[in-house]
Amino acid sequence: MRRTSGRNRRRPRLQSCVLCCALSATGLLALVHLAALRAMHEKPAVPEAPYVLAAGETEVHVVFSTDCSPYQHWQSINVWYSARAVGQRGPVTRIASGCAAEEARKVAAEWLEIDPTGTFRAHFAPAGALRGGTYKYSNKPSGLYHWLTTARPPPFVDPSRGIVVLIDPDQMLLRPITAALGAGLRPSPRKGELVDADGVPRVLGHNLDGIAERVAPGVAAGQEYGLGGAWGDAGKPTAGKSWRSFDRGRVCGDGPCSRTTVREAAQSYAVGPPYVIHARDAVPLAKAWLRAVPDVHAQYPYLLAEMYGYSMAAANLSLPHAQVHHLMVSNAQAGGEGWDWVDSVPREQICGGAADSTPPLATRFDPSLPFSNDIHPPGPAAPAVVHFCQRYPAGGQKFGKHSVPHNAFSCDGGVFAFDAGKAAAAAIGAGSREAVRNAYVLCNVLPRLQAAQLAYKRDVCPKRGLTTWNEARTMHA
Repeated sequence: MRRTSGRNRRRPRLQSCVLCCALSATGLLALVHLAALRAMHEKPAVPEAPYVLAAGETEVHVVFSTDCSPYQHWQSINVWYSARAVGQRGPVTRIASGCAAEEARKVAAEWLEIDPTGTFRAHFAPAGALRGGTYKYSNKPSGLYHWLTTARPPPFVDPSRGIVVLIDPDQMLLRPITAALGAGLRPSPRKGELVDADGVPRVLGHNLDGIAERVAPGVAAGQEYGLGGAWGDAGKPTAGKSWRSFDRGRVCGDGPCSRTTVREAAQSYAVGPPYVIHARDAVPLAKAWLRAVPDVHAQYPYLLAEMYGYSMAAANLSLPHAQVHHLMVSNAQAGGEGWDWVDSVPREQICGGAADSTPPLATRFDPSLPFSNDIHPPGPAAPAVVHFCQRYPAGGQKFGKHSVPHNAFSCDGGVFAFDAGKAAAAAIGAGSREAVRNAYVLCNVLPRLQAAQLAYKRDVCPKRGLTTWNEARTMHA
């Protein structure tokens, strides 16, 4: 039986994951979309802001690329609520590529229902089709470049202190992302880790010697992915099969990328989302990335072509990235992610304190804790995001993004069910490290997603003339 809010009655009425993106649109439609969005944003905003930056504080703008499908629509809303729940200091923008005019209008209207302050934004861009065909993931560089160069309002009040954090729509924030890297940290007794003055771990990575204090012009960071440096051998007899006939000259010309070694590629450019880039580097990098992807994909017509394109574009601009591990957990079988911190948590704490709409205490970030975008936020050590691109079973429950109903955020649909007791028991009694990690993801994703669904209903449904809505714990994935 459906349960409502009870207040009133309703009035009538694999290791790496990649984005699914749009395949068709025109520049003319994009102008229509932008005009529609601009008109929506010209309405007076509620005089209430979720964050206020201090004088001179770095501006951090979280952005992600999608198409206009219902599948990526619910993920987009979830990104916003996860950022709001942890107190992310700055705007969050969905770049939606290839939307029809009516789709763009509906998204823009719903975004203003969700957040009338304009901190949650939508930017509409043409679909990123490649020469001679399409590659749906090419909307990542094309959408990013379009947003950086045409967005109104502009991405930053002062680009000289702006930071772009590029994530995927299936990434949920567990804690705020700032510009800080080595700032205020010292080496830990554990190899590949930096800790703060209280000994709390803040940064993980293979090679942290000489890491910069913060992301700045010429200093970028990213989550290390299993891309390796194979493209540094491209065109040579020693290269892997997929790279043996690859002509780097088509991508790099005679730039630095053409001389990047396997070692350099593996140590400085094997990164993926979250990418953390200074605003001054973002436009040239997005432009170089956009140019690189067609020639990479033409010779490497496989998944991750756009990620290799990013690596080569960054190398061609001589923009090495601090390759860190703590920005993400995703594949419970993987290394090179933020799992070291998860593995060090006692099993009884993996799901300890988790409940409806409440994540575990061991990884719960208190958004009332003071911090700025120039330092590491306080609180317990935890990865910045969960990239929920796998299936995660624990305690008779499971989560997989492909099984999430597309009406996950609505007034009529219910919210996710979550049995904290069963998940906690599964973590404690787990027979493998992978099973513990699955419980960790489940105990973070389901309560946070449930809290986001409830917040959405309370933000949006009254604006649609409703006085009651469905809060029954009936949804599963």
